[in-house]
Amino acid sequence: MDWDLNMTRTFAHVGNNRQTQVTGPSRGPRPKEVPVLALEGLQDRDEEDYAVIAGMPSSPLSSMSWGSSPSAQRPETWDVGVRDTPQRNTPLVENLESLRSGCRGLLPNNPSSSQKPNPEPSASCHASEHTRIQTNDIHTRTRKLEAEGLTVERRKEAVMEQMMVDQLCRAVISDPEQNSANPVNISARHKRTLHHTMVKTQKSLTENLLSHKLRFHARIISRCGREACRELIGFFFTCDHSLTVYEYRSFGKNRYNVLPFIARGVYRTQGRPYCLADFAQGADLWFRTDVLHIPEKLRQRPYMNLRITDVDEEAKCSLLASGETTAGLSEEDNYDQKTLRAIQGAVRARLKGHAARTLMALGRRLACFDLQEKGLLDKEKLRECLIEELNITYQEFETVWRIVGQQGEVLVDSATVMRAVTGEMSEARKAVFIKVYVKLDPHKTGSVSLTDIEKFYWARQNPEHGAKIDFLTCVLNTERVEGKVAYAEFEDYYEGLSIEILSDQEYTSILSSAWSV
Repeated sequence: MDWDLNMTRTFAHVGNNRQTQVTGPSRGPRPKEVPVLALEGLQDRDEEDYAVIAGMPSSPLSSMSWGSSPSAQRPETWDVGVRDTPQRNTPLVENLESLRSGCRGLLPNNPSSSQKPNPEPSASCHASEHTRIQTNDIHTRTRKLEAEGLTVERRKEAVMEQMMVDQLCRAVISDPEQNSANPVNISARHKRTLHHTMVKTQKSLTENLLSHKLRFHARIISRCGREACRELIGFFFTCDHSLTVYEYRSFGKNRYNVLPFIARGVYRTQGRPYCLADFAQGADLWFRTDVLHIPEKLRQRPYMNLRITDVDEEAKCSLLASGETTAGLSEEDNYDQKTLRAIQGAVRARLKGHAARTLMALGRRLACFDLQEKGLLDKEKLRECLIEELNITYQEFETVWRIVGQQGEVLVDSATVMRAVTGEMSEARKAVFIKVYVKLDPHKTGSVSLTDIEKFYWARQNPEHGAKIDFLTCVLNTERVEGKVAYAEFEDYYEGLSIEILSDQEYTSILSSAWSV
């Protein structure tokens, strides 16, 4: 910008047509016609006199200027002040006066105010705030449940799609049954011709045959957290009484993998194939590990036990209505189940008040005998531990061993026998428990560090109902070398807490509030 540029300002004076031209720099001194601003005379006062414009000039805006001399203005045009306000009783003046009087009454330091504001909120404000917080919590919980339900449905669809692809992808010509059906005694794997190939084998499947199925969810009965937290979804086919089990693995929010866990085949229990009646919530499925392609950790045991956690009841009712035959329990099996429930009721009654501590002590003692960390113990050691820790009789142990013990096996799964004596929590409670544990151990390593437990645990000030001692105190009072809590200890504590609490809703509420799930 050229600072030497001179500008010409024209100031119009009201009352004559004379124009005064002042030349100077663009940022020059104040013109003589502009009045001096007395800023030092401004100060705060309690009552200020509001200058009200009584009238507006009739001349256009272009005839006025910031440089016009105040002496040149006509009094009737720019007559301002409080003295003339009563004479010019306009609606604008009345509104400003009423507004000023109303504002004075609202000022807290105004002595003329008749009432002082109440600094404390009323009870209605507290009630409305509490109601608003409860409403927001309900909406948040509802959205969370809807998201979880959507995630579960996506898992079911992914497993269902993968299962159908695996079962239908094998062509009939490559079915192993084609080789066994060759009438020639010699190996016909490389000599079978097209004339000796069947158009359809007994195991060849179609989408229509696979549609007659029952979907169920299961978990592995194990003291190892890595195995117990596997997400298993199985299918039972009524066309040939075969079943298959898949494992769903999640890698973050959008990555997952579906892998076969138990290959499709006909599996037997008590000398007969599994039937539709064997699939119910809480039922057990037994498999020999020497015929399955399962992880090496599970192959160390002679049998693998799957506990059914959920069944598609609608599909089951539809299959039963279509005429599917079922095989019920025999009279001996019913008698054994009643005997087992009676023993469990007596043991749980004796454990009232100290169930959590007793089960955790029993679990640590069994772990000391299990030097190979396979979860297998012989009958004598297992009987000694159960009789001393749970105060059961010799006859009760022998009855439980006859019902759940594998005949002819030297070593048995200690967790299976222990839970047969004490009983287990319901599958609804178990689902919440596994959800809590997976939050603490998302990678399913089988143990949780004490740091993570102290980080997520919120119930130290309010111990769980009936437990007499909270979980954090139990794990901190035990000497630990690595500073970690195994899945077995975590399960023993909450199995004991389940004995103390009869209501499922109260139990799940305690776990949800203690671990914020």
